[in-house]
Amino acid sequence: MPAAGDQLAGQVARGVARLRDLDLAKPPGVAEAISWAQALQVLGTDGLDSASAERTAGAVLKYSEDLQTVRASWLRRAG
Repeated sequence: MPAAGDQLAGQVARGVARLRDLDLAKPPGVAEAISWAQALQVLGTDGLDSASAERTAGAVLKYSEDLQTVRASWLRRAG
C-alpha cells in the first residue's frame, strides 16, 4: 500500500503482529492488513490510534469472537 505512507503502514504492520499474538479464530494475514490500511485511508487518518482502530476493526478481524477477544485484551492492558 504505497499510498498509505510509511507511518501508517508501519503502525498497521505492528498492529497486525500484535493481533497475531492473540488467540484468535482467524489471525489476520496480508490481505487483512491491506484491507485495514485501506479502511484507515478512507477515514482520512494518517496514523493508527485506538479510536481509528475501533472504527476499522471489522477490516482486520473477520469474526465477532475475535473482536471480543481483542477488546478484552485492550481492557486488560488499560486496567
